Amino acid sequence: MAKVLVTGGAGFIGSRVVAKLLRDGHEVTVADNLSKGQVKNIDLEKVRLEKIDLCDMEATRDLLDDFEYCFHFAAKIGGIGYFHKYPAEVLRDNTLMFSNLMDSARRSKGFRKMVYLSSSMVFERTASFPSKEEDIFTSPPPITHYGMSKLIGEYYCTAFRDQYGMKYTIFRPFNAYGPGEVPENEVGIAHVIPDLIKKVYYDKQYPLELLGDGTQVRAYTYVEDLADAIGTLAFDPRTDNNDFNVANAHPYTVMELAQRIWKMCGEGRPLETKHLPVFKDDVKTRVPDTAKIEGLGWKAKVEIDEGLEKTFAWIKENRGKR
Repeated sequence: MAKVLVTGGAGFIGSRVVAKLLRDGHEVTVADNLSKGQVKNIDLEKVRLEKIDLCDMEATRDLLDDFEYCFHFAAKIGGIGYFHKYPAEVLRDNTLMFSNLMDSARRSKGFRKMVYLSSSMVFERTASFPSKEEDIFTSPPPITHYGMSKLIGEYYCTAFRDQYGMKYTIFRPFNAYGPGEVPENEVGIAHVIPDLIKKVYYDKQYPLELLGDGTQVRAYTYVEDLADAIGTLAFDPRTDNNDFNVANAHPYTVMELAQRIWKMCGEGRPLETKHLPVFKDDVKTRVPDTAKIEGLGWKAKVEIDEGLEKTFAWIKENRGKR
């Protein structure tokens, strides 16, 4: 059992990792300002909640004194529209939060390791597919401010290792989805799967509007698979000072995804689509190589159709409940 602080632990991915850590017997505290996360996502009988602004240097100075591990999920995050709407906040706050945490960790005598949630968006400009972890060193830097904020975080990990001897593990999820993320009213603020479910099931959109020509390629990873990988492998010494792509590596185009969602929750009519202009800097392909993490014995279990069904069922039951 370890004493663990989970930042952003009331959020979409963080709350799943908290549940996994509790199942495995760890002592968990959640640090969250609840700007996006919700108290109902965590079991307050088993978890202590610290409502804190991680951008506040003084508030975070001694935050990690009593913890052995920190799982850092707190971030300004959303769909591609969110990144274009709030670029300054995304870059400033994501960098500031992690900088404060790393300083707190290096001052804590009993601290053992920082577990950093990066993003597949660090590979925005790679030309190597499927993308291996080492491709980060030969790919141009990300275009979006969110992708850059996550890459800066990865450099923080290696810099604090080199200067202070701090251990870290970097996990890069690829397109997390699943129960827990609600659609938003503005397209692009949430991710593509809840956006499409809202358009098809609630808005009865016909033809279905897609951003771009639908040939964009992604690998979609079910959130419980991510939680299993992160909550287990963070404590494995083989992951010390190392980075891992975490994904179901099976790629799908946006059109293939739309067809599955249409079949699942549409009204039986043939799918027709209308193609809208894409957001600036939309990435055409983002597909991972997962051989490195699979070499540790982990592999994604939930395939896309099962994951979409579970996501759709949750949205039907919870949309409008905040």
